[in-house]
Amino acid sequence: MKKVKVFQFLLGSLSITGWALAVYALLLFDKARPDRAVGYFLSRGASVRFDWDPIQTLQLEYVIWVCAAISFISMIFNYYTAHHSRMGYWFNIPLLLLSSVAAGLYLRFFV
Repeated sequence: MKKVKVFQFLLGSLSITGWALAVYALLLFDKARPDRAVGYFLSRGASVRFDWDPIQTLQLEYVIWVCAAISFISMIFNYYTAHHSRMGYWFNIPLLLLSSVAAGLYLRFFV
């Protein structure tokens, strides 16, 4: 196998793993936080959940930080391969890094 093909396979698998963890974090997000707009929900007659599962919130935070670490490693590897071959930069890796760091910081400081 050529070196560029190995780099593409490695970057692709890291990217798919990172995005799969991001989707898994979205699935955890439902039970990991309380509803925010309580007054709006109560005025419209909808049921409101006042509590959340702190274990799932902690698990969600760990999953998000692992996702950020995977995307950071992938971005470093993408930088290396872009400078040593003709393969260009992948846009989805910084996007995943930005969104997972923002979500991790939100969970750490606001929830």
